[in-house]
Amino acid sequence: MSLKKITRGLRKSFITGALVILPLWATVLLVTAVINLVDQTFAVLPARFQPQTYIPIYGFEILVTLIIFLVVGALTGNYLGRKVITAGEKLMTRIPVVRTLYQGIKHLTAGVFSEKKIFSRVVLIEFPIKGLQFLGFVTGREEQLVPQAGGRTILKVFVPSTPNPTTGFFCFVPEESVTPLDITVDEGFKMVISAGYSDLPGTP
Repeated sequence: MSLKKITRGLRKSFITGALVILPLWATVLLVTAVINLVDQTFAVLPARFQPQTYIPIYGFEILVTLIIFLVVGALTGNYLGRKVITAGEKLMTRIPVVRTLYQGIKHLTAGVFSEKKIFSRVVLIEFPIKGLQFLGFVTGREEQLVPQAGGRTILKVFVPSTPNPTTGFFCFVPEESVTPLDITVDEGFKMVISAGYSDLPGTP
């Protein structure tokens, strides 16, 4: 067997292994980061309130967090619970800086988890210069900040970056300047994360 064939075989095996391991590795890193974040959050509490004090199992805080979400959600469904939550929110909105962060995160969370999604559709826009088209996600219409000159509809569009769609750019775009795409929001995010390499229709 020639050296060229051996090199080609090793390269093929390496690429195949990378395609199997890297997605799993990235997923494990992401899950680990979430677990560590929750663990650090509980770490600010006194030891007697930390789940690890009683059940020292790595990641147990995630289960506790899910239970807390369920309990708070159930309590919010009754009159007394709503009163407590409302009082807490009023307190948060009276603290400078914290108020801005809290309200922004609350709106984003509501948009992601509620039935009314924050992203309504996927479009193409010319960004950042004429001739280049970027994938964008419409978050709504702007009716106050941007003048509606000539009766135009102004859209609020989020343009994510690749491969991390949690960062990107936010811009106001006239509706006639966008090109609607016949794909779902999930398919759009899949395309962004994979840098365009996905199993969407028309993908080689």
